[in-house]
Parts: sequence; C-alpha cells; structure tokens
Amino acid sequence: MIDQFAFLISEGFKSFYRNKLASFLCVITIFINFSILGSLFVVGYNTSSFVDFFRSKYTFEIFLVNEVKQDDYLNFIDQLSKNKIIANTELIDKEKSAAIFKEEFGEDVVEMLGYNPLPLSIKVFISEESFEFDKVDQLIELINTYNFVDEIEYRGRYIDDIEDRINLAIFLFLVFVIAIIFLSYQIISNTINLSMTNRKDFIDILKYNGASGMFIKVPFYIESILCSVFGSIFSFLFVKYFFISFNSYFGVNVKLDDYLWLWIIGFSIFIGLYSSNQSMRRNLNE
Repeated sequence: MIDQFAFLISEGFKSFYRNKLASFLCVITIFINFSILGSLFVVGYNTSSFVDFFRSKYTFEIFLVNEVKQDDYLNFIDQLSKNKIIANTELIDKEKSAAIFKEEFGEDVVEMLGYNPLPLSIKVFISEESFEFDKVDQLIELINTYNFVDEIEYRGRYIDDIEDRINLAIFLFLVFVIAIIFLSYQIISNTINLSMTNRKDFIDILKYNGASGMFIKVPFYIESILCSVFGSIFSFLFVKYFFISFNSYFGVNVKLDDYLWLWIIGFSIFIGLYSSNQSMRRNLNE
C-alpha cells in the first residue's frame, strides 16, 4: 500500500516536471490571478476601515463675521451641541486660526499685516451613527439664516461620492473574483488535459491491468496541487510584501488578515482539485 502511494506521488511529480512549459505557464497564471485576487481581498478586508475613515471626516466649518459678539457665538455653540446629529464642536479663535495658517503656509499673518484678519470659526463634527446628508443640508440651511454667519465650508457631498465609488468597487471586486476563478479553472483544466493526452498510453496500460479510476487520477491530482501550491505561495508572498511596502512608503495602515496565506493557498488548491477532477472525468469518460 505504501509502495503504491509512493509510486503515485512520484508519478505526479514526474508529470509536473515532464510538462515543464505547461506547468510553468500554469504556475505563472495562478500566481498572477491569485496576486490580483489576494490584493482585492486585502482591499475588501479594509473597506470598512476606509468607510470609517471617510466618515470620521464628516465635518463642516462655520466662519463668523468679525463683528460677532461673544454671547452670540457662545449661545450659538450651545444650541449646536444640542442637535442630535452633531457629535462635537470646536471653537477656533483668531489666535488659533493664525497658528493654523502659519503651520500650513509657513507665514505669520500677524507679522505680515500688523494685525490678525482671520475670523472666528466653529468646526462641527457630525455623528457617524445618526448621519444623513439631508439632515446635514437642512442644518446648514438653518445655520445660514444667522446674521453673524459669514460662510460655511462643507465637503460632505464629496465624501458621499467616495462612498458610492467604494460600493461600486465592491461590486466590481465580486465580478472580478468570479472572472479570476473561472480563468484559473480553465488554465488548470487545460494543463491536466494536456498532461493526460501526453500520457494516454500510460493510462491505457493502467486500465488494461485493472487499475481503478482513483489510482489513475491521483498523479494528476498531485500535479494540479503542485501547480496550485507553487503559484499561490508566490502570490501570497507578493501580496504580503507589496502591502508592507505600500504601508511603509505611504505611511498608511492597510491591514492584512492573519489567515490570508491559508485563504490564498487553500482556495487555490480547491480550484486546482476541482478543475482537474472535471478534466479527468471528461477524459476518462466517467
């Protein structure tokens, strides 16, 4: 029994080596496909983080006229804080505005002009849980009715567009996953077809000597597993070190699933076994 198993394993390795070109193309194709698939999986895995990041930017800034009285804007801030869709507010006084200007532009506006022309402003942070664009629009319309409000800077619609694009990307991701799975299936299936065609005489001899269908299939299963394992290991290493470099270069924190390696290799082997089994069923007329 052990001798038979060792024979089948060795035949699988021999077949993989004998069909060098086909095996190489199969490994390269799996590497490319699962590198793309793994990268898409990492992006999908981080999608919720991307959405949370953008939602944390749901803010707008209210600039006040220079003549505004302290009691007016303090009462105004108190009213804003009571609104259910507002998580927090921050008063940015003239001194802080000057410091922000210097930090961003490297120039001291007070030294340049001899006085501080920058206005008071109130930064409003929207609650992520109760956020609705229509409610924010209504709130902004209401704020604009106050005579001491000079201007409102609001970019929420840009964030809405970003979320729409993320949702579209998720849909395209699913379509692309299906396409890659189908392509991998076809490549492995064609590789096994070629291998079985090249070894038709060997298969006929095994059949003549009463070998079971499983006995004949095992070497080809081994061949497909080798293609899948080599291709998926290379793709995992590529995806891992690509995103490590990406994080380092751009200073971001794209997270990698701890079981990414298992997912890529395991799924690749599953596709390899399934496609090779379908190919062998056709060739052996089962």
